[in-house]
Formats: sequence, C-alpha cells, structure tokens
Amino acid sequence: MDEIENWYAVYQKLARVVGVEATKKMCAYFGGSQTTFPRRLLDRKKEAATIRQACNQGVSVVTLAHDHNYSSRTIRRILAKPEA
Repeated sequence: MDEIENWYAVYQKLARVVGVEATKKMCAYFGGSQTTFPRRLLDRKKEAATIRQACNQGVSVVTLAHDHNYSSRTIRRILAKPEA
C-alpha cells in the first residue's frame, strides 16, 4: 500500500506534495467524492473586504495588486464594486 507507483495518478501527485501519510488521510476522508480546489486560497468576498480596508488605510492600488497577485485594473474593479 505504501508503493505510491501503484496508486492512481492523482494520489501520486498529492503524495509528492503533502506526503504519503497526509495523502492516506485525505483519501480516507474525501475518497469517493468529487473535490475541487479553487485556484485562489482566499474567499473572494473576504479578500475584497481586505483590499477595501487596506485601500481605506492608504495602501496604494499598485501595492495591493502586488500583494494579492492581481493587476492594478483588477484591484480598481474590486474597489469599484459595491460591498456585499
């Protein structure tokens, strides 16, 4: 069971990233379900609130773009949307 070359490809990749034991735990917990991982870690609404708060405290659009891995245009678009 520890010979990961006999595992499904997705589990082999996961084991290389998080380790064999963590992969076994994830398989036991999530096995049989379809799980997707968003590309971004932060929830959009919460990240937008964080961006607005930082902007209100004087952080520049350029700095926010760099810190959040967005373009300046995207930061301006986030700031222009009404708060939810």
